[in-house]
Amino acid sequence: MPTAFLHIEKFEDGPVWTIGYLVYDTAPGEGIVIDVPMWSAEKIYRRVRELGISVKYIVATHGHWDHIGEMAKLKQLTGAAVCGNGADEWMMRDPNGMVIPPPEKIEPVEVKEVLSDGNELLFGRIRLKVIHTPGHSLGSICVYDEAAGVLFTGDTLFAGSIGRVDLPTGSMEEISKSIPDKIMTLPDEVKIYPGHGPDSTLGRERVENRFVQMMFAERG
Repeated sequence: MPTAFLHIEKFEDGPVWTIGYLVYDTAPGEGIVIDVPMWSAEKIYRRVRELGISVKYIVATHGHWDHIGEMAKLKQLTGAAVCGNGADEWMMRDPNGMVIPPPEKIEPVEVKEVLSDGNELLFGRIRLKVIHTPGHSLGSICVYDEAAGVLFTGDTLFAGSIGRVDLPTGSMEEISKSIPDKIMTLPDEVKIYPGHGPDSTLGRERVENRFVQMMFAERG
């Protein structure tokens, strides 16, 4: 069940409607931001100031430009440490050199804290566990709050779909391991907050997501 002190606010922006999340605990006034879409940094920062909280971490679920579009700008505004998986650092250092280039120039981002499978992000009374889920990209991660029953899935798992695997370091073989072995082992009632589109639950995706069903069917 969600904890009373966990707060989640969405910021959907950018040319492909990417969702960034402000996750915070008001009592000690600490929070983190998960992904920073293009054109969203000032909106997030205004909200942070309204709430009177400090941003401890800025977390990249992966290195694609639509998720790190204004991460450097938000870092400058807040002074928070940028975190991400080491396998996607090269994308964040050169976001303008991707196969599908961004519509406008993006400032490179330096990862200060490398996140690996099993690491924890602690802020306020909130504890988020890092789950490494390669497939959409080699460095894709999800972050999970077991106490609140919420999972931020980035572009690994969507409501009714999964992340594309045809971009550099993407792999259908890897995502077909990550989703059944690392995500769908969590309880059905866990609510997912993806990088695009509506929220869902793991139980709903288990029943309604044909990609997830195919992954399990292929295992026999």
